[in-house]
Amino acid sequence: MDRRKVILDVDTGSDDAVAIMTALLSPELEVLGICTVNGNRAVSFTTENTLRVKEFLNSSVPVYKGCAMPLVSSLQPGRRKHMPYTGPDNPEENVHSDYLDNMPPAKTAPERVNAVTFLIDTLMASDGDISLILVGPLTNLAVALRIEPAIAGKIKELIIMGGAYEFGNVEPFSEFNIWIDPEAAKIVLDCGAPVTLIPLDATHRACFSEQDCADLDAIGTKASIAAAEFARHRIKGYRQFQPMARPDWGPVHDVLAVAAAIDPTVLKDVRQLYVDVDFAGGRADGMTVIDVDGRDKKAKKNCMVAFNADREKLVAMVKAALARGEKA
Repeated sequence: MDRRKVILDVDTGSDDAVAIMTALLSPELEVLGICTVNGNRAVSFTTENTLRVKEFLNSSVPVYKGCAMPLVSSLQPGRRKHMPYTGPDNPEENVHSDYLDNMPPAKTAPERVNAVTFLIDTLMASDGDISLILVGPLTNLAVALRIEPAIAGKIKELIIMGGAYEFGNVEPFSEFNIWIDPEAAKIVLDCGAPVTLIPLDATHRACFSEQDCADLDAIGTKASIAAAEFARHRIKGYRQFQPMARPDWGPVHDVLAVAAAIDPTVLKDVRQLYVDVDFAGGRADGMTVIDVDGRDKKAKKNCMVAFNADREKLVAMVKAALARGEKA
């Protein structure tokens, strides 16, 4: 079986951790490296957490520390009140801790090469056969594109968990990963590489349930039990701050991007559309402007956007991957 070459770019909190474990344990994927970035927490925390997940699975995949701050959005006082964290009324603030406490502290360090240099060097040396799975703010790739624009032509596909159409999660119109660094998102979406965008519209329709958590516990691997704990914590946070369709459901956003790299049919209602990003600093700051009706006839349709997902298929894929891990 030909394994798909991927690089993960993460701001590791609870859903990133499930995504990383799923990617590392999926035989369909060859993970070349994991880049970290400021996002759910400061990059020092997201890097430590990424190393914890890697060591938890006894993986040798290298980890590269990336950008500590967004490109420009934090420069204007008041524009990002909670940098580098989410706001206190955001459910994501209540499902991420500074550290992944159910995993031991890391004993290794990130690579000496930074994430931006790794992206440029690896992509430029490739045959155009590497996909990037980006589940945090897009700062690392945006900086890499500014340094070496030619990498856009070397990217097989960008699979991005970010953005929203119907509703946001950090502001009424904005999703966190895009909101944190909208200028970076604009650079990435306009770079010309093939993009599959997985917004909240899809991830909120592919939630994990309490029963799914029980099933993960029953699988009995270290990874499945850890994922169950993460998912339960997320269900609790979302029940309180942003209830889903059912009270026993909670989104594990980032793992859907990994699943889409393995089997794109896990995404539903996927449309080729023009997507822009607002970074004007007003009420729509960080909003993904999705032209669902194709009204802008001059705009290039730059993204495949998923508005729905197959919940049952996603959960089955994650269970199958995590079942391959070491028994607890």
